[in-house]
Amino acid sequence: MIRRTSGVLCLAVMGIFFAGCTKIVFTGSKGELDQKIRITSDPPGAEVFLMGSTPLGATPLLDVAIERTNDTFLTFKKEGYEDQKLLLRHHYHVVLTPKKASREQREQVARIKTARNLTLIGYSEVQQNLAVGQGEYLASLLVTLGVPESERGNAIRQLQEIIADSADPLDFSDKVLDRFHLSRF
Repeated sequence: MIRRTSGVLCLAVMGIFFAGCTKIVFTGSKGELDQKIRITSDPPGAEVFLMGSTPLGATPLLDVAIERTNDTFLTFKKEGYEDQKLLLRHHYHVVLTPKKASREQREQVARIKTARNLTLIGYSEVQQNLAVGQGEYLASLLVTLGVPESERGNAIRQLQEIIADSADPLDFSDKVLDRFHLSRF
C-alpha cells in the first residue's frame, strides 16, 4: 500500500511540475532587461536560439541577459535530438529527447526530467523536506530515483550530504543524478 501511495504521490507531483514547466516566470515590466540567467541542457552542447532565430550559443550558457516579454521563448537544437521550444524562466535547464528513441530511452528521459524538475523547480521544498527527513517532495524524489523502501534512510542521508555540499540548485541536481546513477546520456 505504501509503495502504491508513493507512486500515486509521485505521479501527482510530476503532473504539477509538468503543468508548471510551460509557465513563464516574469518579474519585470514588458521589454525590461532582467537579471542574467543560466541556460543548461542534458546533454550539453545544444544550440540555443532566442525566439527561434537569434542564436545565443551552445549550452551551457552562463549569465545571459535577455529582454523578456510575456511570450519570450528559447529553441534548443542538437544533432540527433528533437528540437525543444520552451518559454523563458529565470533558471533554465532542458532535457533533450533523442530522435527515434527506444521505449527505454524515452522512459529514462522521463525519469531524468522528473528528477530535474524535483531538484530544480522544487529545490526549496526538497531542501525543507530534507531538513526534517520526510515530506511529499522528498518521497517523490526517492520514487523517481528508484530507491527501494529498505534503502530510503540511507538515501535521505546521502541527499542531505549532497544538498549541504551544493553551491546552487543546478549543482545539487547534477550531484543527485550522478550519485543515484541516473545516466544523462
